[in-house]
Amino acid sequence: MFEQNDHPQFPEKEETYSLLSELHNSTSCTQRDLSLKLNVSLGKVNYLIKELIKRGLVSVNSFSKNPNKLKKVRYVLTKKGFNARVELTQYYFKKKEEEYNRMKEEWERLSKSVENTKEKKNA
Repeated sequence: MFEQNDHPQFPEKEETYSLLSELHNSTSCTQRDLSLKLNVSLGKVNYLIKELIKRGLVSVNSFSKNPNKLKKVRYVLTKKGFNARVELTQYYFKKKEEEYNRMKEEWERLSKSVENTKEKKNA
């Protein structure tokens, strides 16, 4: 499981998670499409995809047969990539749950403080 610091397999967890999720949901996205959907630069998408390919999380399938046309590729999550997406999903659920609990405790503390202040004013 992940610690608070970055896991070496995912140096940029949030972008990696978003990219893996988008590739899982849509296999016909171009890097430009991914850039627009994820609101990150085209260069960042290119870098992340290359890293994910190197790590075996994403594979590239070419489907352009005509050599005179621009080469078209499809990015596909591998089994390892799917498992990484699940692992990152668990990480973010845990992180959000911890954040929720901190906020809930803060809210309860502030509510008690406001109640105590009101009681002191009314006494």
